[in-house]
Amino acid sequence: MDAKKERTRIILAADIGGSRARLLLARAGQHGWRELCRRETPSAAHDGIEPLIADILAETGETPAAACIAVAGPLEHHRVHMNNLPWIVDGEHLAARFSISRVRLINDFAAQAHGLACLDGDDTLTLCAGDPDPEGVRALLGAGTGLGMAVLAGTPQTPLILPSQGGLADFAPRDARELALCETLLASHGRVSLEMLLSGHGIERLYRFVSGLPPEAPLARDTAAITAAALAGDTLAAEALRLFARLLAAAAGNLALTVLPRGGLYLSGGIAPRILPFLREPAVAETFLAHPSMSAVLARIPLHAVRDESLGLKGAARIASGLARDET
Repeated sequence: MDAKKERTRIILAADIGGSRARLLLARAGQHGWRELCRRETPSAAHDGIEPLIADILAETGETPAAACIAVAGPLEHHRVHMNNLPWIVDGEHLAARFSISRVRLINDFAAQAHGLACLDGDDTLTLCAGDPDPEGVRALLGAGTGLGMAVLAGTPQTPLILPSQGGLADFAPRDARELALCETLLASHGRVSLEMLLSGHGIERLYRFVSGLPPEAPLARDTAAITAAALAGDTLAAEALRLFARLLAAAAGNLALTVLPRGGLYLSGGIAPRILPFLREPAVAETFLAHPSMSAVLARIPLHAVRDESLGLKGAARIASGLARDET
């Protein structure tokens, strides 16, 4: 292979969320890619994506032929104003700035949907086995700094990804306790979305609620500390995590009814891998199925927790590899 053709197979992939920024430089082949170097850093420690790209490119001195950048936010005219960061990511500007022939921006959960093809058996924990249809629609629901959703249809050769901002939909209480939670937050926020409860800050809100604290009361513990305390047996922290897991299962059940993902519904994002003991509890599967008139339909839909936090980065690398092959 001549030098020019070899160079055109270098790819850049990035997955930029509100908490973590992950970047990968790799060499694309016919059936995947070979990693050259990888970077992961707190997103908020940087003013934008350009210094991160410059840093990883300087590592090898390579110029990618193609890049795919997954970002948390709605895409408009190849530009994204991120949801949980004061960043604007502009694909055309990045292509010109770094001399990359092809740059594609993609919603972070659309990238995760592409990444499902890269998962193996050890990357998921099955919560409800269901009766999977290999050709069925699949769906993602992921909690992290925010709450994301996406749907994957089509075929492996021509996947159809439907990104979503469904995490910002309204929260619907199911019992008196959840109604009290909703009323408490309505008084202070005026509106309660799913993301307000099913995200990192949502865990802090739930911890205040189960502790009997006002919605804006200062906490000595952040999300990570609450999660660690729950896993260590702290009663209030564990109660908050159990409530979070049930609310996540309820949201998953509603998403399953909306799109009927017979191929499986996946709980992804940064929180699920850290709370697997709570997701394994029987109440989670029971809540997912708790739609009496449709429980038989839901029982056929597999529910999985994704252990791999690099799902979006793998999806972005998969797209960038395709772009590089097209460029070659």
